[in-house]
Order: sequence, then structure tokens, then C-alpha cells
Amino acid sequence: MGTVYFVAGASGSGKSAIIKNLKGLLGTNYNVFDFDDVGVPKNADKRWRQQTTEQWIKKLLQEKKKSVLLEQMVLGEILACPSASNLITVHFCLLDVSDKERIQRLKKRNTHGIDQHSLNWAAWLRMHHEDPQWQQHIIKNDSWHNMQFDRWEKLDTWNSLASIKIIDTTGLSIQQVASQVRNWIESVEEL
Repeated sequence: MGTVYFVAGASGSGKSAIIKNLKGLLGTNYNVFDFDDVGVPKNADKRWRQQTTEQWIKKLLQEKKKSVLLEQMVLGEILACPSASNLITVHFCLLDVSDKERIQRLKKRNTHGIDQHSLNWAAWLRMHHEDPQWQQHIIKNDSWHNMQFDRWEKLDTWNSLASIKIIDTTGLSIQQVASQVRNWIESVEEL
């Protein structure tokens, strides 16, 4: 099994935009996947995201190369998936961006459903990745029945289960964001 890197963030943070550039920067030693490649149903919800995260973890555990998975994932959900216990280490990068720029990016790409909920989700993600205790009910209530939140729900920090990097993409070009993600991956590889 190769090493797995998770790159996530709320809509407008730059995840989808950097996939092509990141593939070029990382070369053939890495598989770079878009979480949504499995197809997103119209009724995609929290349970769908959690089940699909589990499916991706199973797939990535079978990969021979190092893998990077990008899209809307949540660290606490990754760690609560049944197959997560088979990951040697969870390397997680949260892409973040200012509220103003997030809305501008989403309007530019004509994304439907841009509203305060988009900003609320981004703010919750930001706090979740800083503090495992923050508003756990957001991902625990009405969750997929196989989630194992007890793996981390009492933790004060993620340090024992994951290495975390947060990259602020505000004011950065797609190439700059992709370069920062590649630099993060390379720095992890050097450890």
C-alpha cells in the first residue's frame, strides 16, 4: 500500500481547480483522484459522503502508488470510517479561503446554492480541523450507521491520529495552490 494524502475544503477553496496542475507537478509516482469521480447523485448528503469516503479509503488502500484524493471530505469522517484503521498515517490538508474570495469564486463559476450555508460550512470545517471537540453533532447526527466516531470523539487534538496542514488559498493562483500542496506532500515525504 502506498501513502495516502487527503486534500479537502469547502466549495471555492481550490480543490477541483488544482487537480490538473497537481497531477503535472507530482508526475507518475502519484495517483491523483477526484472524490467526485465516482459520480455524485442528486440526493448526495452526509451519509452518501461518509459511505463514499469509506469506498475511497478501501480503494486507496489497494493502490501500489502514493495517492492524493481531493474534494469535500472531513477529517473526522475519514478517521471514523471502518477502513481508516488500516491507514498507517492520515495526512490531511485543508484548503481554505477568505469568505469574500470564496463567494467571488463560486459566483464566477456560476455555482448554484451559494448562500450563508456555504460560509457556515467553511467556518465549521476550519474549526473542526483545529479542534476535534468543536460541534461534533454536525457530522455525527444522522450519520452513516457504520461510522466509528468513538475512535476520536474524546480527543483534544488530532496529533495522535493525523498530520494536518492548512493552506490559505486567498489571493493565490491555481498554480500557486498546486505548488503549495506539492510542497506539503514533499515535506511529509522527507520525514
